[in-house]
Amino acid sequence: MTAHYDIAIIGAGIAGASIAAFLESGASVVLLEAEDAPGYHTTGRSAAFWDESYGGPLVQPLTTASGPWLRNPPAAFGGESFLKERGSLTIARADEAEALAQLAADFAGSGVRLEHLDEAQLRAAA
Repeated sequence: MTAHYDIAIIGAGIAGASIAAFLESGASVVLLEAEDAPGYHTTGRSAAFWDESYGGPLVQPLTTASGPWLRNPPAAFGGESFLKERGSLTIARADEAEALAQLAADFAGSGVRLEHLDEAQLRAAA
């Protein structure tokens, strides 16, 4: 038997479960989760924070694809952007320079904007 749904939501964390609950009265919704339990990563991931590089280079295309909708949601969702520019930092010690360079290499060509700041630039930005 094949089931048909109007909307498929991937991820049963805070955001996915909330969206599914919101939509269930007006659409046929399926909530898909890869983990053994819903909300498994809820304490480590927040629906209140969207970072295009989150999840690494394998997840990033999906994260990037969600950006236009989150910036300009349909009127049924209020029509106002869910995103506010705040930026994020990845901080590394001098002995972690190689890992930081690898992070930059992982996202090279992805369209994700990464900017390297030295200590002086970071202090000036604070």
